[in-house]
Amino acid sequence: MIALEVRNLSKVYRIYESPALRLKEIIFRKSYHATFVALDAVSFSVLKGETVGIIGENGAGKSTLLKVLAKTLKPTSGDVIIKGRSTALLELGAGFNPELTGEENIYLNAYLLGLSKGDIDQKKQEIIDFSELGDFIMRPVKTYSSGMHVRLAFSIATSVNPDILIVDEALSVGDEYFQKKCIDRMMHFKKSGKTILFCSHSMYHVQELCSKALWLHKGQIKCINETGKVIMNYQNHERSKSSALKTKADDTIGEDSDNQSDKQIRISDVRILNNEGLVAEAFRTFDQIILSFRVRCSSGTDLRGHIGFAIIRNDEVMSFGTTMKFDNLEPTTFKDGQKFQIKITSLPVLSGLYSAAIVVADEFALHPYDMVRTKNFTVTHSGKEFGMAYIEHEWII
Repeated sequence: MIALEVRNLSKVYRIYESPALRLKEIIFRKSYHATFVALDAVSFSVLKGETVGIIGENGAGKSTLLKVLAKTLKPTSGDVIIKGRSTALLELGAGFNPELTGEENIYLNAYLLGLSKGDIDQKKQEIIDFSELGDFIMRPVKTYSSGMHVRLAFSIATSVNPDILIVDEALSVGDEYFQKKCIDRMMHFKKSGKTILFCSHSMYHVQELCSKALWLHKGQIKCINETGKVIMNYQNHERSKSSALKTKADDTIGEDSDNQSDKQIRISDVRILNNEGLVAEAFRTFDQIILSFRVRCSSGTDLRGHIGFAIIRNDEVMSFGTTMKFDNLEPTTFKDGQKFQIKITSLPVLSGLYSAAIVVADEFALHPYDMVRTKNFTVTHSGKEFGMAYIEHEWII
């Protein structure tokens, strides 16, 4: 059963350089504004009982989307269909009148959520107790700290027993003790079959809380899928922004070219193979991976030397690197057209986008004859462990 459906939702803001231009546009009926598209034809649905994480960069449109879903912002076009009562915890202080006391704001917010005075009277003490504001509940909200704002807002939003709970990053300003209380209540909601939309920059919390994730990028849905897959794609994108990979787009790299003609040894015909010996671009953690390549010797003279390789994540962090010399092997003799393979029997890296670097060097492993980077390959991990590599471990409790 669908709890929430978004159909072709868009939100466009008008940007004026000065307030005078806004007035000028009204009088002369001529455009004096620029436009900013915060949401662009966004469509998705959320099933009853699902917990969906919303992730993306700052400015991607996450808060705008949540405001539209919470009905505090009107969309430019599109439809939002919500089945059941929904409550939202958005940016700090949203929905509060700073001049009113905490208790008065409980009644104001609960009225807006559709509760009667009798219902609020019954729930008021529960809200106050959960917020732990004590005597501060009788003071004006404008005297509250940011943490106290969050305590009261979350207490109201979750105490009215909503069918759909919409939570923005606001929880991050609370203290650790209250964050734990909030997460406990959200887990209770989740087990009770409530629908939750959770927006956060904490990939750990999104991974743990959400069964599905939605990645917003420049106002559009970049990806919506199982949480682990979406987080992997998002993190790959974030790392890629700060690095320029030296990769090529075809299956083979290091083919003969004019600018390599002066090299004594060249690497060619590079391929990444799976355990069946087939060219592959996607692997899972602990899969076998084979780096296959040939060497070309332009001098016609056999040379001796070492081979090295490295596995590099797409933010240019080296996950692992070694050489034949490091592994106490004798130099090999390179012959024109000779094929080499490096077999990684169990790839321990976690989810991410990677490439491999292959180098052939002299017999001292000091002078590189040639080095190439493979095309990118992805690694996915079915578990929830985080970091770069899986480390074998044992719990002794």
